[in-house]
Amino acid sequence: MVKGPGSGRALALMACALLWMGCLGAGIAQAQETVADPGAGRYMSGFWLFVLILQLIIWMGAYDWVGRDSEKLGTAQPFWCGIIMATGAAGAILSLLRPGFLFFSLLGIIGLGMVFSLYVIKRNLSVGEEQRVFTLKHFHYLLRVFQARFHLRKSAGAMAQTKAGPREDTTTIQLLRKDGASLERLTEGRTESASEAVISVKELVESAVVSRATDIHLEPKENELQARFRIDGILHNVPSYPTELGQPMLSSIKVLSDMDIAEKRKPQDGSFMGKFNNRTLDFRVATAPTVHGETMVIRVLDRDAGLLRLEKLGMLQDHLKVVRRVIQYPHGMLAVCGPTGSGKTTTLYAMLSEIDSFQKNIITIEDPIEYRLDNVSQTPVNVKGGVTFASALRSSLRQDPDVIMVGEIRDAETARVACQAAMTGHFVFTTLHANDSITSLFRLLDLGVEAYFIASSLTASLSQRLVRVLCPACKVAYVPEPDFLKQIGLPPDRQIELYKSVGCEACQGTGYQGRIGVYEMVEINDPIRELLRTNPSLQAITAEAKKAGFRKLQDDGLAKVIKGITSLKELVRVTR
Repeated sequence: MVKGPGSGRALALMACALLWMGCLGAGIAQAQETVADPGAGRYMSGFWLFVLILQLIIWMGAYDWVGRDSEKLGTAQPFWCGIIMATGAAGAILSLLRPGFLFFSLLGIIGLGMVFSLYVIKRNLSVGEEQRVFTLKHFHYLLRVFQARFHLRKSAGAMAQTKAGPREDTTTIQLLRKDGASLERLTEGRTESASEAVISVKELVESAVVSRATDIHLEPKENELQARFRIDGILHNVPSYPTELGQPMLSSIKVLSDMDIAEKRKPQDGSFMGKFNNRTLDFRVATAPTVHGETMVIRVLDRDAGLLRLEKLGMLQDHLKVVRRVIQYPHGMLAVCGPTGSGKTTTLYAMLSEIDSFQKNIITIEDPIEYRLDNVSQTPVNVKGGVTFASALRSSLRQDPDVIMVGEIRDAETARVACQAAMTGHFVFTTLHANDSITSLFRLLDLGVEAYFIASSLTASLSQRLVRVLCPACKVAYVPEPDFLKQIGLPPDRQIELYKSVGCEACQGTGYQGRIGVYEMVEINDPIRELLRTNPSLQAITAEAKKAGFRKLQDDGLAKVIKGITSLKELVRVTR
């Protein structure tokens, strides 16, 4: 049940429709009267019927939009809805009294337009620039949304312009190869289509950076190159490119990434750099062959974004307190679990930033290195060169480390060496691909690590997911039904407000802006260690963990839903 006069608005719209049905009925009766007796009554033209229906659409549309918008912004909704209702009703009554008299219908439309304009001016003065509507910027945004939704692109005009001559490059981003050579220099002297492709690549990458995209997907189709941005974990379609432009674009990116342009049958990896608004960006590129050609994914990394602090990740106080205590232990192992893209590496970096790197020797082993850390020895994995996680970990143990971060445990050898390091006076941070914190224990068992090894080395396991944060500019409160509260374990009579997404210009119509973590953490205490040595079941360890205050991902997420940070729909999407 939506909070506010949503149901009242629906009744009012029904009243509008009924009133106008009366107007139409009167007009039709008048027309029948004219047909029966041409000398009686007044003639009703089809044009008048059109104006009458147009007035009804404008009235209902204005009332509904103003009602929703004023409810979202918390402005004087009854006042503005009342004025629009009264203005529309006055126009309807005048049209009903004098059917066929065009002046009164037009007067009603003009009156509605004036009231609507006054509301828009008033609300635009009370909000920030990014929330203003019916401005030039807002119309440009609506045009972009329309183009993206219907896969339109100004490519026809661009291609026509290309035929007449190269179009102007209006971008401000610089794309550079590792050796510092710019994309323009690398493609200098090539065909005109290559010049057009360079401009399109720069526009695409700049648009992705501005949109906060973490990945750019370029997927060849039969007649086009489909582009998609991953924003806040969700893929969004952006305007596609014709095949004759898409292929030169892929080749330009491969040149920039120092890849083999002629090789299209094997997957390739590469990277390049970018400069944009005094920011240094890194881009990791991966290609793979498909039926219609090469697909390409570009990971966007902001080198100047800085590391997040633990308190900024979204952990509640009880989790934050345990994590800060655990990471200061002199030895042991902390495993962070979750699927790809759930923020595990970011969490590890945030943990490392809490440790004094001047008093402790910190070594990281990563594939690849995503952020540069001050006073920390960072080793990249290079499988082709013989540097694997396991070999690099063994080598690091001879460098007198206090803390070791292993980017990922992928095999039995790495898992065994990590456990040995944790048992010999080092604290090990690592990640595991497991569904939750308790199944991570069984994941280590599946890798072949003995149960007593795990019991002696593992200190805690943290599982996480990323949920999108509701846009503060447009989220709307609602009161959940009592039956629903009962389903999620809350008292049915509890007075509570939840929030849902709407969408506005500030969040590009998605209803969300940014992401935050939801967590569950199990600390390996003595009872759980004893269970691990007896080949336990998942249920037995879960029951023991709950005795120590273990809280599941869904419970942590629900606490954030109640606080209005995210929506229930988003939580279900991520944790189901």
